Amino acid sequence: MISRPALLTTALALAACNPSKGDTDTDTDADTDTGTDTEGHGTTDMSPTTGEAPVVVELDAPCDFGPDDASELALVTNDFVTPAGLGRVDAGDLAVTADILPATTDTVLGATGDWLVMVHRFGHNRIDVVDRAGEWLLRGSVDVTHPASDDPNPQGVTFAADGLAYVPLFAAPAVQIYDFSAADSSTWLQGEIDLSPVADADGSPEAGVALACGGVLFVGVQRLVDFAPVDNSYLVAVDLAARAVLDLDAATEGTQGIALLGPYPKQIRRDPADAAGHTALVLTSGVERVDLSRGTAEWAVAPEVLAEAGIDGFDPQAFVLAQGGASIFLAATDGEFPAAAVFHVGLDGGEPAAPVKVMEGLNSGEKMLERVGGFLWIGDADPADPRVRVYDPATQNELQGDGLKTAVAPWTFIPLP
Repeated sequence: MISRPALLTTALALAACNPSKGDTDTDTDADTDTGTDTEGHGTTDMSPTTGEAPVVVELDAPCDFGPDDASELALVTNDFVTPAGLGRVDAGDLAVTADILPATTDTVLGATGDWLVMVHRFGHNRIDVVDRAGEWLLRGSVDVTHPASDDPNPQGVTFAADGLAYVPLFAAPAVQIYDFSAADSSTWLQGEIDLSPVADADGSPEAGVALACGGVLFVGVQRLVDFAPVDNSYLVAVDLAARAVLDLDAATEGTQGIALLGPYPKQIRRDPADAAGHTALVLTSGVERVDLSRGTAEWAVAPEVLAEAGIDGFDPQAFVLAQGGASIFLAATDGEFPAAAVFHVGLDGGEPAAPVKVMEGLNSGEKMLERVGGFLWIGDADPADPRVRVYDPATQNELQGDGLKTAVAPWTFIPLP
């Protein structure tokens, strides 16, 4: 992949990168202005006739950004002392059922209508599949292995229209492909997608998030060496039928993806302004609007806007769109980690133009911010008072003053389709 000049910040190192040759609950009725005064950054030139970048990848279906509505959440609790567990949250009854099954100290979740998937990451390298019918019984498990790494570190799971599950590996150049429908878990692994065309010098592109758009899968890669970025982060397009990385700019040397403006793509949401479902809002050091078919990125919320509230670098943790889709709520580090707060800020310079803190005094975990039933669901890993808090943006109050208590700190949760 060809690197492009960018100023990247990292919590571990500050590096000025030289340009060089080199190897998932939104409203669709929003009136958000998709324009921006910030110059977009993509892999293609603008058309001289339309002023738009040409299409670089044909998408045959809307992207699957997750459920638009949900009535329950799947929850992992984990305080690194008490055994971690999988639970569920009933959004209607405001009730938590904890410790249905064991989890680990680094578990993330994915789901379909039939299954809930626990991906156990660094040091664990295992996938558990839970049958969502009835009492959430464990259906089967499989160890994640790869010849390129003793600790391949699976990062999550994304389901595509073909019914298969796609699992990006952080420490190996691959997205593994699973079919969880088989009764025998030893047959679940169906192959892999080779990401070595976009790897950096250490042999891996450090893949993370993924998004399925019909027959194309977009995979977020960081391209790190010794945990420092070598150039940009990217969204890499994959042809699922061919199981191969797509080159989005054949005129440029190397396999090209969509270059992002900030480092570490950690979350992807629907852009409600695009009825076709081909534009994503991507959380990096700000919020980027990425046109996936044209391969361009621009700031919807620039880092400079977040900096007005003291949010910079890797402080952003998770975000959801507000009602109407013209603004977002953002969970971010507030001062010194693990202290965190939730902020409200407009997209594209809309109101509120600067981040407004709506909830503070939180403790961070993994991603713990969702909008379900019109309310914000916020995890608070405060060891003295662990709970899931429910905030009503309309009244600017919590539904329950004490929140939904959890015996062990909440770590991550997702809405269930």
